[in-house]
Parts: sequence; C-alpha cells; structure tokens
Amino acid sequence: MAEPPGDLSAHDTVPLRGLGGARLVGAGTVRAAVAIGSALFARGEEAPPPERLAYLEREVEDFLARSGPRARGMLSLLIWVVALLAPLFVGRFAPLFALSQPERVRALTRLERRFGDPLIAVKAILCLIYYEHPDAAREVGFDGECHEPRSTT
Repeated sequence: MAEPPGDLSAHDTVPLRGLGGARLVGAGTVRAAVAIGSALFARGEEAPPPERLAYLEREVEDFLARSGPRARGMLSLLIWVVALLAPLFVGRFAPLFALSQPERVRALTRLERRFGDPLIAVKAILCLIYYEHPDAAREVGFDGECHEPRSTT
C-alpha cells in the first residue's frame, strides 16, 4: 500500500480509489472476503480482533484495486463462490457474512473438507495479507532480522 498522505498513520490509509474517490472494488466483495478471513483466522470460534479485521478489509480492497482486471475478476468470483457455497454446508441459504462467527468457522471447515478448491486461492491471498500485519509478526516471534546461514564446516 502506498504511503499515507499528510498526518495519517499506516492504520488510517485509504485503499486505492478511482476518480472522485470511487471504489474500484465492490463493498460486498470486500465484506465477503472479511467474513472468510474472520473464519480462517479465528481462534476456536472467536473472531480475530476487530482492528485486525479492519486492517484486512482495507488491505483486501487495496490489493484487489491494484490487481489487473482479470485477476481482480477471478479472485472476486472465487470470494463470492466461497461466501455463497460455504453456508450450504451447514444448511444455511445466506451469504457467509450473514452467519454467526461459529457458523462461519464450521461452514468453511466443511467446505474445505468436501470441496476446498475454490477456497485455495482465496485462502492464499488472505493469508498473505493478514500475516503482513506487524502484530502477526510479533505473534510468531519474527524480529525482522535476517538469519545467517549455518556453516557446513
């Protein structure tokens, strides 16, 4: 994401927008991606912290806005396939974001077990984005330093 203008902090950055500030990515697509992320990165059935989901929301929109039209279209399609198909695996006929957090987790778990193909690309992109957050690096103990290779002598 580009450096924020003026006095905005990195957490207040705005995703890439079109002329006049128009969104380049549909709000529903971003909402669906965040619902998937809330289930993917849940601890048990508890959603990640709201600030981490807000970060994911901004970064997903920015990622999709900066993608080429074919990549944006394909990833958006896969997000919607997952968001609409997963609830069917828990007997619900509603988009994933309309489900409770525990239902989201169960729906994605069941989708992944039975028909995980549409989820693979979405999961890969969401993981790349989610784990770029500085808190994620601290959680896994990454200090940002390169480690020297071991000597074989």
